[in-house]
Amino acid sequence: MQEIDRTRRVGELIKRELSALISSELNDDRINGVTITQVSVSRDLRNSTVYFSILEKRMDSGSLERLLNKSSGYLRKHLSRRLMMRTTPALTFRYDDSIEKGVSLSRLIDSLKVSDDK
Repeated sequence: MQEIDRTRRVGELIKRELSALISSELNDDRINGVTITQVSVSRDLRNSTVYFSILEKRMDSGSLERLLNKSSGYLRKHLSRRLMMRTTPALTFRYDDSIEKGVSLSRLIDSLKVSDDK
């Protein structure tokens, strides 16, 4: 149980610090509007999956995912300077489409309400 709490705490810490790093250290207009939604850390704390969403669609999610994964070594190095951990987990970025799915589902429900009102 303690191990699960630790991975969750480490994930939250990485999420907070990585969000700050992306906005301050990466000077790339294509990355503006990226929001870190969740960080999942492996039990041994060696690997992490970073889920992100995009506020403004400047480029497709696949290209942005590749760009962030290319920058993962740079981000990991800077993240290790901020974290007080023996090792910093490797970062793998994945696009989180849950917000888009939620908006789509909400629109579908709204369209059903309009149909019922008629």
